[in-house]
Amino acid sequence: MRLLWVFVAFGLGASLTWYYQEAVFRWLLAPARGHLSETGQPIFTSPTEMMAVTTNLAVLGGVVVAFPVLVYHVARFLNPIMSPRCRKFVIVFLPASLACYLAGVAFAYWVLLPTGLTFLLQFGSDVAVPMIRISEYMSLVQAMLFWLGVVFELPLAMFLAVKFRLVSYKRLKRLRVYVPITALFLSMIITPTTDWVNQGLVAVPIVVLYEVGMVLAFLARPRGKV
Repeated sequence: MRLLWVFVAFGLGASLTWYYQEAVFRWLLAPARGHLSETGQPIFTSPTEMMAVTTNLAVLGGVVVAFPVLVYHVARFLNPIMSPRCRKFVIVFLPASLACYLAGVAFAYWVLLPTGLTFLLQFGSDVAVPMIRISEYMSLVQAMLFWLGVVFELPLAMFLAVKFRLVSYKRLKRLRVYVPITALFLSMIITPTTDWVNQGLVAVPIVVLYEVGMVLAFLARPRGKV
């Protein structure tokens, strides 16, 4: 029965995304600020490309709606075997995790994508005119929204790692010196381009998030230890 609710949520999310596809596409295309082509819109170069992109978007919409329902029912299923302390922890952890992820998505949508796309699409515009395919653009946007959401989970992950004694606060403190280099390396993986603007927009938040994680790790450390 619980699995049925997950499938219902997936179907509802996919159906709504398909029905309101124009509004969803407008929302996802907004960070490009009309620089994707001479008309401002992206292009498609094969008869099936637009259908494939729309279908993929509908599936993604279904996953977005179904995932919280899945997490809720998993928590409800495990509730009888959880201790009161564990139950309280889950109640706090799940909303905090969602908030961190949404913060990352918001940063990608309102800061990273508009800045990075404007720089890339206007660079060399006096030499060549951009004609960006809808499939390439959607892959980029979906990847950036997803991975920045994951990156923003870093402080919470550090807190949990120290809380459950998987790593010590001292260890994280010693690793701090490697964070800028690691952040730059991760930014090269996350961003699909080699320009310093996009890499910097990803690397700097990672360093800041690590410092926030250090504060949370300090609070999570065992009593009497630094």
